[in-house]
Amino acid sequence: MIKFFLRNARRNKLYYSINLIGLVLGTTSTIFIYLYLQNEVTYDKHFSESERVYRVALNRVYPNNEVGWASIPAPISGALKSNFPEIQEVTRLTDADFMVKVNNELFSEKHGLYADPNFFKIFDFEFIEGDPNTALSQPRQVVLTESLALKYFKTAHAVGKQLIIRDSLNYQVSAVIKDMPQNSHFMGDLIAPMEDSFESRYRNVWGTAFFYYTYIKLDDKTVVDSFDSKARQFLLEQMAANTTGMDFQKWLDDGNSYDYFLQPLADIHLTSNLRWEFMPNGKKSNVQLFLAVGIFILIISSINYVNLSTAKAGKRMRELGLKKIMGASRVQLIWQLLGESVVLTTVSALLATLLAIQLLPSFSELTAIKWTYGALLEPYFLLLFGTFSVLLGIISGVYPALKLSNVYPTKIIATNSKSGGESAQERWIRNILVGLQFGVSLVVIVSTMVVYEQNQYLQTVDLGYDKENLLIINNAGELRNQLATYRDKLVESPNILQGSGMSSVPGFVNGATTYTTPQSDGNPVNVSFFFAGDEHSAEIFGLELLAGRNYRPGDFIDTTRYALINREAANQLGLTINEAANSFINNTSGTRRLKVIGVVEDFHIHSLHEEIRPLVISTGMRSPNMLVFKIKESKNQQAIQEIESQWAEFIPAKPIEYSFLGNNLESLYESEKHTQELFSIFTLLAMFLAGFGMYGLSAYLTELKRKEVAIRKTLGASEIWILKYFTVKQLSVIGLAIVIGLPIAYYLGNEWLSNFAYRIEIGFGLMLLSVATILVIGLLAIGWYSVKAALENPVNMLRE
Repeated sequence: MIKFFLRNARRNKLYYSINLIGLVLGTTSTIFIYLYLQNEVTYDKHFSESERVYRVALNRVYPNNEVGWASIPAPISGALKSNFPEIQEVTRLTDADFMVKVNNELFSEKHGLYADPNFFKIFDFEFIEGDPNTALSQPRQVVLTESLALKYFKTAHAVGKQLIIRDSLNYQVSAVIKDMPQNSHFMGDLIAPMEDSFESRYRNVWGTAFFYYTYIKLDDKTVVDSFDSKARQFLLEQMAANTTGMDFQKWLDDGNSYDYFLQPLADIHLTSNLRWEFMPNGKKSNVQLFLAVGIFILIISSINYVNLSTAKAGKRMRELGLKKIMGASRVQLIWQLLGESVVLTTVSALLATLLAIQLLPSFSELTAIKWTYGALLEPYFLLLFGTFSVLLGIISGVYPALKLSNVYPTKIIATNSKSGGESAQERWIRNILVGLQFGVSLVVIVSTMVVYEQNQYLQTVDLGYDKENLLIINNAGELRNQLATYRDKLVESPNILQGSGMSSVPGFVNGATTYTTPQSDGNPVNVSFFFAGDEHSAEIFGLELLAGRNYRPGDFIDTTRYALINREAANQLGLTINEAANSFINNTSGTRRLKVIGVVEDFHIHSLHEEIRPLVISTGMRSPNMLVFKIKESKNQQAIQEIESQWAEFIPAKPIEYSFLGNNLESLYESEKHTQELFSIFTLLAMFLAGFGMYGLSAYLTELKRKEVAIRKTLGASEIWILKYFTVKQLSVIGLAIVIGLPIAYYLGNEWLSNFAYRIEIGFGLMLLSVATILVIGLLAIGWYSVKAALENPVNMLRE
């Protein structure tokens, strides 16, 4: 079998080279798509019995909208554990930033966690040192990942070693664990006991302080749907019992509710998009799109093989006819041809693996996922990939094998024909294959253009505020009572136009609460909020004032608490813009009353995945935890040097942490960015392979029609007529593919765009450009053989 393959490969070098290149490229892309999809769909499945672990999340229902929360109040976990024997374990997490000092060296850790003592009974990470049962049982203990232990102590065996957290608190390393797998929906390099957090302040607070990610592990006999229903009702009753100062039943009747629900651990990454997720999750739609692209590329590669095999069928008819005369059965010929196909796909798989190894670092950079070469050498992957290669060879080779083995030897020997002709049935099959190939190519091209256009829209859309040249000092709270002095000193610089303190910035407003007014009939309106630190907190973003006034310096020393609200908040509170600019609003617990001094135009306080929500910007914060500076255009470097220099004078012992708002906003759309880049690459590949397919079709048709063309040319047909003869027939197949593929592409594009509250529309221009791209590919692929047939001497064709 291998001997036949090598002999035919030597005789048909161009044919086998084209087939091999197409299969190698298609298989390499399949490897990378497999790695990406395997990473996405296995999030959190590395934990043992992960199918029994659920996160308790909240859908907070208001009369006018609903808001989902990934983190919930502190008492929920204890109440569930005490009242439901089905729960084997319950644990809580909350994230935190840690400033760590080791041997007088400071480290800023962004992936810190506080966790309950039984955390490792649900999340069974691999321990290098320490006991999982006691690692978080005492205060001032800390669990480090292997990477962090190596960074701090140059060894993974760090149990018993000391470090300082939060300026002056001495902690002892109680355990070291392997680094958390990158396909986890939460990350933690440093884990401290929950007892050391601010948990005690909120231990019995049911209606606010949504800070705790709560996970339960059910016993294996629990009917989840039944348990979920019971838990929902129980927690609602607990909310009623623990809420004072309001008529809870009336509150429910008015359309409010706390609807707690369970999220399967393994589903969180691809299906959850709640407030305060640990990190941005993936999207099921992206997984579906990439799966479709992988299948499409395989289809295109397989069709290429079929077309090129049948195109060169004539050159093998004589060989196969002679074998039949010598006694070979059709079954034997089928096995030979299928064997050659499997050998070709196996060789392509080996070459694709080598190419994938070479490209793996680039793929890691492209996807922001650290892939190791071991991923391509795992026994499971090798077994799966080997099976895939054999199946691909069989699927790709079955039609050519059936066609070529169905040869009439006496006819071929007698006529000296190199071509078995083409029946109507075969012509239909060939047209369907090529149409399918170009149809799926069109779907991939349209999808990529949609992803690209949406990503461009996300980068350029008017957000309703000025995001340019805004530098944020994220740890400005470390300045404490020196914050105003530090800010004032910097705004004296000619490179810095303005500075302001606040608790959040647009795009990253995580605070939320409920307010009401008499005009809203007592119904609460859920609003996002952040605190203003001074009179520049709104104007530094260039917000448009619709009514009332902006902040004044006296507003921050006055006992009255003042607020700016956006247009959407005024609408939902039942106020006109002018009414709102001189009104009072109260939070539903009755502990806070704000005087509204102005209304600003709506702007995007969250990502473009969400609708614009009501917003309150209020005074009342003792000390801002952020500083925002407006930098003079083209003076970023000079301003950064001044900001760092001043920081070193004020707090020499602590490093400054700053970033630009524009860069931070781009991080909200990292998923879309990576999707666009990957899609662009796979689209180019699909277009290239589609061109190969049409090249094969052109070769096939000209091979079949050589003598017919020669006769027509002898009778006076021009080269232009010959070109039209081949081109029109093949373009008609592409046209049919376009008619069928466009609606499918349009539907898939809109399905993906449905994840965005603000999105592009798939317009006529985008579809026209996609169609033009397909036609150009087709014409270029058709051109070579069509021109060759039109220019070839008919005498040479008739002599064959």
